[in-house]
Amino acid sequence: MAVLFYSLIILVHGINAASRSGKNLMPNMPNVCAEQEVKLVAQMQPCVQAFTRMVKAWKQGCQGQSWCMGYERRTAYYTAYRQVYRQEHQTVYKCCPGWSQLNGEAGCLYPVCSYGVCFNGGQCREGSAQLCHCSAGFSGPSCQYDVNECEETNGGCEALCCNTIGSFYCKCPAGQELKEDGKTCQ
Repeated sequence: MAVLFYSLIILVHGINAASRSGKNLMPNMPNVCAEQEVKLVAQMQPCVQAFTRMVKAWKQGCQGQSWCMGYERRTAYYTAYRQVYRQEHQTVYKCCPGWSQLNGEAGCLYPVCSYGVCFNGGQCREGSAQLCHCSAGFSGPSCQYDVNECEETNGGCEALCCNTIGSFYCKCPAGQELKEDGKTCQ
């Protein structure tokens, strides 16, 4: 009788748990938290079924004959399998929220926001969908991209918009000069 096992892991809590899991983490290491995971295990369980039917059979000792055809009740058995599920609870060790493990060190030694993840003046924000809050003029997960302000509505410039890294400025055609608002020409 063969029994097949299949497994599916469902996390009880911690949407970002996969990104916080580390290699070889133990409970006594720094910034390591224990979490309970529920493992849903499916297995095939045998189920014996029976059915009875009447079959024709040759019999001995019939009236006036040594052999005759008669009917006998026969029962047949077969094994069917059904899939059943059970839960296994296990404790897993992951980096606590806000901490990470690099290169398989003993524990989670790096605060998420400490190792230069935000560029161009961006501020790290733990626990938000966007890790870095970017300064005006920059975008991207690590504020690594310059925003071209001239792409939308010409940057608000009446004439020519010139993009720079992290900013922009307006220019007027020859013979005109920029007004105090920095956007219109006279």
